[in-house]
Amino acid sequence: MTCTVTHPTRYVVETLCLQPRLLLLRGFLSESECDYLIEQAEAKIAPSTTVDPETGEHIRVEARSSSSTYFQLGQTEVLSVVEARIANQVNLPVVNGEGLQVLNYQKGQQYLPHFDFFDPAHKGSGVILACGGQRVATCIMYLNTVEPDAGGETHFSEVDIRVRPVKGDAVLFYNTLYNGEIDRMTLHASLPVTAGQKWVSTKWIREREYKSP
Repeated sequence: MTCTVTHPTRYVVETLCLQPRLLLLRGFLSESECDYLIEQAEAKIAPSTTVDPETGEHIRVEARSSSSTYFQLGQTEVLSVVEARIANQVNLPVVNGEGLQVLNYQKGQQYLPHFDFFDPAHKGSGVILACGGQRVATCIMYLNTVEPDAGGETHFSEVDIRVRPVKGDAVLFYNTLYNGEIDRMTLHASLPVTAGQKWVSTKWIREREYKSP
């Protein structure tokens, strides 16, 4: 499909919480950008993996039952536009971002409570941190709307905040405190989808330029 890459820079930023630093970005993506990301991902999604804290390798775990795929930084013009918009919001260079990930949750699928940062105390974190430092921020962009009472919210359990997936909206949170230490208040989950399905795109931003291992 074709996608209009010019997008208004005016989206609404709503502060949901100060610790963890949690923002809701209303209208962050255009409808055509959402549809484009889904279309690009549909043909190549596979069961999602996560990083093994002991080895730093990507493995499949029961806690994460979605399907997903990754894109290279700046792989298409549309991706470049979205990546620049995120970089502008967090005030960090585009090169600090990992490639966009697109995920699909079918009915019943979820991601149990987890952190996006890499705990320095874990043996396998050194391998991942060497690629660009800590994940200082996460941007989760909702590519379709999950109807009320149909699950799929992003739940920050330490502060009991739930963000419902609304097409074009995004939730941005910071995985580290102002002093650079990891913020354990960022514990979050993707709650089970009880009807329909959910599409999201996730962007992780590192503290310095990211270089894929």
